[in-house]
Amino acid sequence: MKRISRSTLIPILIWSTVMSLLLFIGDWLFETVFIFGSVLQIFWFVMGVGVLAVSVIQSGWRGGLAALVAGALVVAASPFISTAGSWSWAWASLQSHKAVYDQVVAQAAALPDQGQIDGRQYRIERGPPVRIAFPQPVGVADNWGAVIHDPSDAVATARGWTGKPPKHTVRSDLQELWGGDLLSCRRITGHYYRCWFT
Repeated sequence: MKRISRSTLIPILIWSTVMSLLLFIGDWLFETVFIFGSVLQIFWFVMGVGVLAVSVIQSGWRGGLAALVAGALVVAASPFISTAGSWSWAWASLQSHKAVYDQVVAQAAALPDQGQIDGRQYRIERGPPVRIAFPQPVGVADNWGAVIHDPSDAVATARGWTGKPPKHTVRSDLQELWGGDLLSCRRITGHYYRCWFT
């Protein structure tokens, strides 16, 4: 009976680690290389089939089982890994631009409804309350994302669609902020949220 060799375990460990990392940085990949980030994740996931085949060849059913368990653990943990990575990227991105965002928030009453300050675009909804969107470099066609400053925190209720037929989870008066359908929002910190529109 074949034992699991080190030459079997190392590729399994490498594949699992890299796949977990790609899931963690998924939002960053999407915002920096757009759809190619998702292609990279899919490519590496498919590479897992190759790792499984090599594991079986090198260590028999024990190697195959080890590869399957590692893959199952990554898949089971993927929602948590992706969510943690998404929040981490949103927080890091917010911190790198927060001085500009805070400046726009402080000066909103005197600013035009949309514009750009220090390279960061903004769009203001006068409300009340005054809400400000800072569009992010993501989106296809009419789908887009933004960091939102909402002093009322009302956008926190946006959790996508629910029920049959699908209905918005956000209040009707918030559904069409900035001319798009507000789908979902997740708090980053304070009154800042990461939101998606269609």
